[in-house]
Amino acid sequence: MQKNNNEEILTQACKLTNLADHLRLVEMPLNYVVLNRDNKDNGAVHYFLNKELDSIQNNIVNIEEQIQEISDVLVDLYNDNDKNEEDELQKSTKNTSLFESLEVENDDVR
Repeated sequence: MQKNNNEEILTQACKLTNLADHLRLVEMPLNYVVLNRDNKDNGAVHYFLNKELDSIQNNIVNIEEQIQEISDVLVDLYNDNDKNEEDELQKSTKNTSLFESLEVENDDVR
């Protein structure tokens, strides 16, 4: 089970890396607009605001949704891990209790 969790964590980490790259691509047109604004190229800035801003906003919303999905998967993995550790502790306690009860029975026999 642990190996599968580790593989899933690696998969999610790779997805986060891809999203960071995607975010850098989304940022590029914004840098271009800042440059045009600084150069007082109002035509380029207006073009961007009218034609490209919605696309960038949609990309950002998409990235946010994907990050939330990754977060949900990681929380589920964490909760699974906690549940598995709790189950192992209960088994260990149960085995210890069984062993202790056998010791008591042996003491009674003596």
